[in-house]
Amino acid sequence: MNHPKRARSLLLLLAVASLSACIPWKRERSAYADLCETEHAFTVPGPNGERTINLETYLYDYDSRWSDEPFQQVLHVQYPGEEYPRPEFYVQLVAYNEGRQRPASGSRRGEAPVPILYDSRQAYITFEDGSRLQARPELYLGGPTYDYPNFRPQFARTSPYDINSDEVHRIIPKITNNKRYGSTYVIFQTDKFDADSKWTINLGALEVEGHKVQIPPLKLCYHPVKKWIGIEPLMKP
Repeated sequence: MNHPKRARSLLLLLAVASLSACIPWKRERSAYADLCETEHAFTVPGPNGERTINLETYLYDYDSRWSDEPFQQVLHVQYPGEEYPRPEFYVQLVAYNEGRQRPASGSRRGEAPVPILYDSRQAYITFEDGSRLQARPELYLGGPTYDYPNFRPQFARTSPYDINSDEVHRIIPKITNNKRYGSTYVIFQTDKFDADSKWTINLGALEVEGHKVQIPPLKLCYHPVKKWIGIEPLMKP
């Protein structure tokens, strides 16, 4: 047998062995609620003409998930006198002017930063029964690894706060929804969030160079259970 035939035979043998070591495996992703819209762009007047302000809003760190892992928020707060920490609901905010300089990269290229002031004291949730819940008055920075709020006093920032500051955009997690810019978090003291939640999240407005920019109310959309057949190695780690 010449060399090309031996190589083809070896590849065929490896392919057969690989297929025989794999079996169909039932996979399932549980139902969840998510924001119906994530990306928002606003045009505001400026001294040199109109400029675009971008706002991205997320409930989960999507890049940290595998295909069948549940969509879950990860913030849990320990209350005095209670045995277990409680989950709290949060919205991630990524705000920047179009083409903004990227302080995390060390480059001076790009547009100069435009202050984008945000006050979380104006934010509230409207629940299904019409009742309201105000957000925590502080905004929180994220951590260095995941897109989750870092719920510690040294990472809390008093409202109103510039959510387009270099302080925010220098902290870009390794596993993140936006690899160019950092984020802040608005937190609500409720553990009621689940797949069937039909809330409206009212964030209020941004202030950009003296102009108020209203953020449209954020609605939740229901995502049903997803089932499929995946191929799993017979020997799982």
